[in-house]
This record gives sequence, structure tokens and C-alpha cells, in this order.
Amino acid sequence: MPLQSDYLNNIDDRSDLKDEPKTLTAPQAVEMLQRRLDPVFGEGEGVIRVFESDGILADAAAGADYIKIRSDAIFNERDVRALEVHEGLVHVGTTLNGQNQPICTFLAKGPPSSTVTQEGLAILMEVIAFASYPTRLRKLTNRTRAIHMAEEGADFLDVFGFFREQGYDEDECYSNANRVFRGSLPNGLPFTKDLSYLKGFIMVYNYIQLAVRQGKLEHIPLLFCGKTTLEDMRTLRQLVDEGMVAPPRYLPQQFQDLNALSAWMCFSNFLNHLSLDRIEADYANIL
Repeated sequence: MPLQSDYLNNIDDRSDLKDEPKTLTAPQAVEMLQRRLDPVFGEGEGVIRVFESDGILADAAAGADYIKIRSDAIFNERDVRALEVHEGLVHVGTTLNGQNQPICTFLAKGPPSSTVTQEGLAILMEVIAFASYPTRLRKLTNRTRAIHMAEEGADFLDVFGFFREQGYDEDECYSNANRVFRGSLPNGLPFTKDLSYLKGFIMVYNYIQLAVRQGKLEHIPLLFCGKTTLEDMRTLRQLVDEGMVAPPRYLPQQFQDLNALSAWMCFSNFLNHLSLDRIEADYANIL
């Protein structure tokens, strides 16, 4: 986590990486997101609905066959792209794949035990679909750090101050601190769901790496069969072989092309074994 924070801090002040202005209203974001998801899930079939809502705290939230957009939220195109991938292709997609199961329709339901895998899969999809961006990663990292602070005894004001130090405005600081202490007290224990994003990303990434390493590529798309957990993947594979579980109907392009995904993972595994300190020393005169 500190290493990732260092990377993000080093590029934070670059003017060419500043976020696009948020100029899209909720109705515009709804229209754009619906237009992008229709070709994936079936245009004209009403498989997935995108609509405004006044009853959510987050900018967006996914349900079984819909995505709600908060009515007063403002977006840019990159935000909408992230929602398309995270909420649409992963969260709604896995739910619909679960509903389409001939027998094991319970895979459409997401028990708490599936949260880490599902959120990790969504973050991984953001990365490999080029839908993520430094501000997004910084937000996830800071939320994780804030939870750690609360676990170590920090109260609401301490966490609020931490987000101020990270450059957020007061409204964002309050919202982020409030997120950490959801369902708790200002000096109580944190709500730790936000740990699932980065923890899940690491776990799902490692699972795919090992699947490629062991030549078990057929296991990878099964992550989208429904609200799966990594602990159940071996059993899920057996159920597929027995005809009890159907392969996912809705599968992102990045996971349809196992040739490209496995090549990416092979190169990634190789690069992970290189020493960045040694590389930095070797490149000292050219970078």
C-alpha cells in the first residue's frame, strides 16, 4: 500500500493527468450509460435499466438488472466508463448470469462472503479495460488507509483531517470520513467493506495468474457465472463439468479473449520478478 501511494503521489501534480471537468448531469450520464450497455446485454430487450434515484448516497449503485444514478451527482466521461465496467459488466453481469443458470439460480444472489471476490473482479476489470485512472486508485488507497487509521484508534475528526491532508474539499472529506464510520460512532470501529476492493483485486489477480501458470484457463471465465467466491471455484468447475452450472452468458471482451489475457498475465508475471531498484539504477542516466 505505501508503494502504491508513492506512485500516485509522484504523478498527482502532473497537469496532463488532471481529471476531466465533471460536466455531465445525472440524466446525461443515465442516457450515456444506457447507450453503452444496451449492445452488451441486448438492445431493446430491456435486460438492464439505468435510471435516476434520490435514495442513494453513492454516485451509483447496481441492482439485479438495473443501475441507479444519484440525481444530483455530476460526472465526466471517464466516470461513466468506470460505471459501465464496474457496475454494469461485473455487478449486473454476474447477477444476470446467475439468474440464467438452469439449476443453480442461487448464484444470482450475492452473500456477504462474495463481496471480496466481486469487488476485486470489478476493480481488475476497470484496470484491464483501461477504465481506471489515478484519482480513482488514489480514492481506493486513501479509503483503505483511513480504515487502518480508525482501527488504530483514530476518530471521525482524525480521519476527516487525513482526507484534508490529501487535498479533498470539506464536502468530500466529510463524505469519505462518514463512509469509514458507517453504522458506527464517531469514535467507534470502522465499517471495513472498502477493504474488499484492493484485497479482492489482489486475490482475483493472483487467482488468474495461477490459472494461467497451471494451464487451467477454462477456470477464468467462471468468475462471471454468478456471485462467485474464489473459495468455491474448484467446486464450481466440477458443477460445470456435470452440467449443473452453465458458463456465463454475459462475459466482458477481455475475458472472452483468453489468448490475450493469458499473454498479458505471462508478461506480467515475468515483469513482477524484475527488481525495480536495479532497473532504476540502470536507467538513472536516461530517465
